[in-house]
Amino acid sequence: MIEFPTVLDDLMMAQQPILKRTKEIFGYELLFRGKDALKANISDGETATSQVLVNLCIGITKLESQLRKPFFINMTTDLILSDAFFPIDPDTVYIEILESQKLTPDFFAALKKWRSAGYRFALDDYQFNAEYQALLPWVSIVKIDVLATPPEQYTTQIAELKSKGLILLAEKVENLAMFDLCKKLGFDLFQGYFLQRPELIKGKRIDSATHGAIELVNALQNKDISIDAIANLVTKSPKLSYQLLRILNSPVCGVAKTVVSIKEAVIFLGLVQLKKWALLITLTSSSNQPSSLLKILLTRGRCCQLLAESKKSANADSAFMVGLMSGIDAVFNVEKSVVLKQIALDKTALDAIMNQTGELGAYLKQTLYCEEQKWESIESMNPADRTVLNRAFLDAMLWSEEVMLSIN
Repeated sequence: MIEFPTVLDDLMMAQQPILKRTKEIFGYELLFRGKDALKANISDGETATSQVLVNLCIGITKLESQLRKPFFINMTTDLILSDAFFPIDPDTVYIEILESQKLTPDFFAALKKWRSAGYRFALDDYQFNAEYQALLPWVSIVKIDVLATPPEQYTTQIAELKSKGLILLAEKVENLAMFDLCKKLGFDLFQGYFLQRPELIKGKRIDSATHGAIELVNALQNKDISIDAIANLVTKSPKLSYQLLRILNSPVCGVAKTVVSIKEAVIFLGLVQLKKWALLITLTSSSNQPSSLLKILLTRGRCCQLLAESKKSANADSAFMVGLMSGIDAVFNVEKSVVLKQIALDKTALDAIMNQTGELGAYLKQTLYCEEQKWESIESMNPADRTVLNRAFLDAMLWSEEVMLSIN
């Protein structure tokens, strides 16, 4: 795993991608919570100027250097008002200001100081309250919670914000219908679980995995390629993983064996069959899902795998498959139970995906705590497990970025 400052062990972290209109990733919101012993320190302005802040910035800088995307972070009023040294490149972050912020002359003086140093601000949870319009000249991005502030009721105000040249970010976008509405109203950026929550289409065919299949076909031209190398290529693509498992379970293959890892699927298919099917998948493919969804699922799968490895479990490969396949309904816009019936997964893996039970289900559940920012659940974990989860999730983020660069 990547090395991070040990101070991150004393923080709980979650991230959520912020997407452009094209569904490509624009940046990430990084959320931090202190462990019980550190809560006072993190929220107290004086202590927040300490090494905790410095090390936190080092961690963010290290992430940004590999992900090459800006981060949105919350800062307390005390920290903004303090003379803290904030050791982070202004281009790597947007500092979020809550709309509940008390607007005092001191606060505006501090904003001016930060702005003159090159830092950019986002106004969070804006609800069109008149008193907070004074903040608008100081911010680049305005975030609107579309569940708390339904955008269709504020079309005039949204247009006014756009006319000021502000970037509008829709938060809590939970489905594609809301994404489409916000896009129509002029929002530029989007945050929420709409990518992971599929728009189910009855009778829809599952299309193929273009990039992964092409890479696999090319690799298979090498007669000396190892089973491990092939298994690694296949696991990079959720769609291709699905296609090969589906083939394994079909009468044309004649293999009546449920598998627990991609490596097993490759072994049972055999190189000749694998080459044939990869070529067919390539020729008939039409990949139309945004890469940002695949990145989320790769992160999920990798985090499950790393959690298993941290326990020295023999089921690390199966943990990866469970994480990857847990979002397969969103990849294909087909109900999860329907899709999974067509895959040659054993009952343990199926139960883990559908019910989050057993060893594999526990890894998936913990990974989703981070992905879905379930703070109370993370807080209930013992400190050692929380540290492992935090680091596994960060490592998985970076790994999935590398994979996406290699298949795009």
